Amino acid sequence: MNKVNRLKDRLIDNLLDDLNDPDKCTPGLYQVVRGVITDNSGETTADLVDEVMEDLNKVDPPFKFGT
Repeated sequence: MNKVNRLKDRLIDNLLDDLNDPDKCTPGLYQVVRGVITDNSGETTADLVDEVMEDLNKVDPPFKFGT
């Protein structure tokens, strides 16, 4: 695995951890997660997207979207 892939893996792991931390779970974090998914849409596999979406569905954000 090259360094860029290792960096992406660590970034995604840390973002998923942050989504479970109420102190770090902010609308800005969701924007970063969306950006990572969008930026890597050509490279991500369906399994990775499914895994991230599954983890996102477990999170109860401390704010409401669109209000």
